[in-house]
Amino acid sequence: MAITVGLWALLVGAYDAYTRRVPNLALLPLLVVAVLALLVNGRGLLGAGILSSLGGLGAVFLLLLPGYALGRMGAGDVKFAACLGLLLGLQRTLDMLLLAGLGLGLLALVWLRLFAGDRKARFPAAGAFALAFGAELLGGPVLLPSTGWF
Repeated sequence: MAITVGLWALLVGAYDAYTRRVPNLALLPLLVVAVLALLVNGRGLLGAGILSSLGGLGAVFLLLLPGYALGRMGAGDVKFAACLGLLLGLQRTLDMLLLAGLGLGLLALVWLRLFAGDRKARFPAAGAFALAFGAELLGGPVLLPSTGWF
């Protein structure tokens, strides 16, 4: 299952890099399957419990909605990260967001260099979330030590 959702995330990230959009139609099927898995099995597709999965979803909204409200992040990027948070659970979501934040910071520096005069230029954030998600799947937690609290 991890390989399937990892490939899905990379495809969504690549699509966002190419079109600057994250379509709802790409997120909805995975979201439905993830919620059904939580309801039927009591565990998410990647093994996170219900409370941990909801915590991951909530952490994404708590941390990324201000960026959307300020016009610095697209709604599709927030929804995509929320789907990833639901899959990972709280601890691994926080790790993913930290890793993605580092990647987004580096990308922002490059983007500023390329589009120095254009304040409205937006860069695709879903790719950074997809890569951080992949890093979590391959060897996470990458940055935060596992405490067992989540």
